[in-house]
Amino acid sequence: MKKIILPVLAIGSAWVISGTAGHAEQGNDVLVRLNALEKENAAIRKENTALRENKTLRQHNAALKSSAAPQAAQAVPEAGTRRADPFGAYAADLPLAYKAPVAETRGQFRVWGEGGAIFSGGDPVAQDYTLTDFSLAYLGTNLGGSGIPSSFDLTPKIGWDAAAGFDYRFAGSPWHVSGQFRYGESGKTSRTASSAGTTDPQAYADFLGIPLPAVLAGANIGGSQTVGASYKENHWLADLAVGRDILGSGPSAMQVKGGLRIAEFIGTTGAFNNSNSYVNLVAPVPIFAGGPLIGSLTLDQASASNLRSSFLGAGPRIGIEGSVPFAGNWAFDYLGDAAVLFGNQKLVSTSTSTFVFGPPVYAALLGGNNSFSDRSTDQRFATVFNADIQVGVSYWMTQNVKLSASYRLDAYFNVLNQTFAATSQTTDRYIHGPRLGVSAQF
Repeated sequence: MKKIILPVLAIGSAWVISGTAGHAEQGNDVLVRLNALEKENAAIRKENTALRENKTLRQHNAALKSSAAPQAAQAVPEAGTRRADPFGAYAADLPLAYKAPVAETRGQFRVWGEGGAIFSGGDPVAQDYTLTDFSLAYLGTNLGGSGIPSSFDLTPKIGWDAAAGFDYRFAGSPWHVSGQFRYGESGKTSRTASSAGTTDPQAYADFLGIPLPAVLAGANIGGSQTVGASYKENHWLADLAVGRDILGSGPSAMQVKGGLRIAEFIGTTGAFNNSNSYVNLVAPVPIFAGGPLIGSLTLDQASASNLRSSFLGAGPRIGIEGSVPFAGNWAFDYLGDAAVLFGNQKLVSTSTSTFVFGPPVYAALLGGNNSFSDRSTDQRFATVFNADIQVGVSYWMTQNVKLSASYRLDAYFNVLNQTFAATSQTTDRYIHGPRLGVSAQF
């Protein structure tokens, strides 16, 4: 419509010029209108020029977008990042250069759990004992008879261990916060030994170097004894740490961490010693002149003890962990920690003993049956070095869930005190075994 105005204006102008001079006043009015129309025509021509330039720019922008389309199709955002900038698709239409914001990864929370069998090792765990040789003495070492010394091997049996933990990586950051809790106990190891026998009274008199009393001629002298011991360990630890990715990113990153570890290790030893000694006479005799007759004498002894050695401490811990992908969804997992724990070593011993004589009149003459109990405690400050290492393989079932199989070793050096002496006698303990675990990340 605006382009048609030009010929109309030309016709109007000719008509005005050819008008009569007699219409002067009317002519002046026409000239004013003509000037206004000329200004409007100039504005229309300027707008037409801008439209032609805009059309050229649009064609140029279309060509630029067509050449950039293959590269835009390849720019697929990674999982765990924010969606692409909504203004990026219109960057080619903008008059100035446009710079998209840097994509920011979101935070990631991971939880895991594992468990498995454990074997215990380290310094030997043993319990000494002595069996009575009843072939020489009816009351054994109490009256000069010989004993049979030996020792029980109390290495713990196979046990179990379980753990659970978490790890959170902050959004857009290589920093983590993590924690774990572990608990485990060994199988209880029990050992027993026994002895029994009789002795010839004459051999006993010869052993003591005295004449055989007439009352013991032909007597039956002997006894029996059973001893036993058991041992069990249990342990727990809790960690809280801050970590940072130093190599790689995502689930495959190598992370170093530092924090606090609290741990307790306990070893419990139980022991018992039960024995019976007897003298059966050929014929009853008075226990004293005019007193009641007795045909036998017996002595039953029973003792039990419990020794609990423990360490409870806390200290700084450093560690490293990571994963190396290989063969599709498979990965090699690894971790290692070291901690120095400062705390309290405690040794508590409780024991009870009973003596029962027979017959009752014999017990009365000896002051009656007796029972004794005792408790001893030793505490001291200790520094324990603790380290662990774990390696294994894992398989990603989905993008966020993986199963793992690994082998773990925990070591505690100088962790348990075994003596009440002024100088402690400490032992090292190792715990190792296979683990199965599951991990999920969100």
